[in-house]
Amino acid sequence: MRNPFSLVPEPFEIEELIEISFRRAFSRPKSIGKRRSLLSEIKAREISRMQSISDTISSKLDSIVKNFPNVEELDPLYRELLEVMGGIDNVKHSLGAIFWASRMIKRLLRYYSSRIRREDDPERMAELRSEFLGRAASILRRVRREIDFLRELIPRLKELPDLDTSSPTVIIAGMPNTGKSTLLSKMTSKEPEIAPYPFTTKGLIIGHREVPSLGTVQFVDTPGLLDRPLAERNEMELQAIAALRHFRGPVLYLIDPTETCGYNLTQQLSLLRELIETLEKRYLAVLNKLDLFDDFRENFMRVEDELGRIGVRSLRISAEKGEGLDELLENLEGLLKGNRGEGSIPLIR
Repeated sequence: MRNPFSLVPEPFEIEELIEISFRRAFSRPKSIGKRRSLLSEIKAREISRMQSISDTISSKLDSIVKNFPNVEELDPLYRELLEVMGGIDNVKHSLGAIFWASRMIKRLLRYYSSRIRREDDPERMAELRSEFLGRAASILRRVRREIDFLRELIPRLKELPDLDTSSPTVIIAGMPNTGKSTLLSKMTSKEPEIAPYPFTTKGLIIGHREVPSLGTVQFVDTPGLLDRPLAERNEMELQAIAALRHFRGPVLYLIDPTETCGYNLTQQLSLLRELIETLEKRYLAVLNKLDLFDDFRENFMRVEDELGRIGVRSLRISAEKGEGLDELLENLEGLLKGNRGEGSIPLIR
């Protein structure tokens, strides 16, 4: 799915828009032809200048409103991200203010054009045109806050990755250095792509795999988002995590029973519990580094016992050695089919 905000134009800064519109209006004054009286041509020239200013400003403002996607029709994931990043009510208010400004400037054009057509004094025509310019600029400055809000928000929205929430998706989570990147590279057919995401320092890492019974399956790693305690999160990051629930598929949670990742088992299991409470998904725990099982047998058994108590199914693998990946894929396929209503598999054992 293409980022729905990718085609939204970024607004001009208010003073820049005023300067551009005024410069265009006066850089090419309407020529005085021989077919009209001098007075008629002066009227036409002043009206043309105002028309140029109105057209320039309104076209820039209308383009923002027209190209901004209908909030009510947004995919639920992008709608929630919009709420997180800017607030839907704030966005609607700002778009409404911009539409109002465009409409008011068009109304001013009709009003002052009518007055100039009824004038016979060229100096008074120039005064009316100047009055129009001042009022148009004043209207723009009245919506400066709303335009500045969108000037800051739209570039960030345009940087959101293209995310397909209709495809089966596996979200990979776990503490840093537990083997998520290695597993992602082994599970996907091509080099995973890195897509910008405003809530992580590294962006989303997205890989794909063709599964005969499901088609293309997305594997998504979220470094910097699902890899540390939620108590360290600000409200926006927590909302961003909640937005991930719109992906259609389970969470694959990696655990390093050897603790060589730098986090002990208590920390790793605590994060899993927090995610289960925050992100309502199906969970499958994966105990990595099976090739070191003999050296850390007690830890493996302890983790499996704890997972059994909280009702999370688990598998043992070695992402580095490729051990257990076939069984993991079979389990993920079952979970993904269950997610779409085919032989539903419960969240817990």
